[in-house]
Amino acid sequence: MSLSLVTLCLALVADEATTPDKAAVIERQEQKAQAEVSAKYGNKKPTELSREDRKAMDQDLANASKAVLEKNGVDPKQWARDSLKRDRSEYAKTKELVKDLEAKDKAAEEKRKADANAPKEVEVQRGVSEENPVTLDEKPNEAGVVPVEKGLPPEAQQEQDAAAGQDSAVGSSAAPAADEAPKAKPGKGGRRR
Repeated sequence: MSLSLVTLCLALVADEATTPDKAAVIERQEQKAQAEVSAKYGNKKPTELSREDRKAMDQDLANASKAVLEKNGVDPKQWARDSLKRDRSEYAKTKELVKDLEAKDKAAEEKRKADANAPKEVEVQRGVSEENPVTLDEKPNEAGVVPVEKGLPPEAQQEQDAAAGQDSAVGSSAAPAADEAPKAKPGKGGRRR
């Protein structure tokens, strides 16, 4: 009696069909795994590959599919049976859920790219102290020469230009500067020689 009860329980558990949600997750994971295998072989069509490469690609695709099923705890034979037993409504629902998962993955990927490309806040350090030491080079320079920036920072240059503008305004009211040469006027005509 106990043997028949165990057999009955195993038969009932084995016939448990996968839900459309779980089927959509498995199909999406299989698509990702197949895309990775395809990228490994250069995204070429099977007709563009040699016989050995096609055989290796088929083996890799089968291994990837098997790994996805094992990861989700689904027997490959049961998955094949469930795939064949699906009616049109279940198939359509699964396809719709797969599209939703693809859209979510795409949105997450775009958000990740946007976060990576987002401008990062740059901390400007003014002055040197024990709490804020200055590091000239994070890594050793190959040539042994420390790069030196020439000129003033933009803020200091603007202040200096503004001060020079005020000085020239005061000096221009008295007389034109001696070092400025008068500009030559263009002649009339424009004849060719």
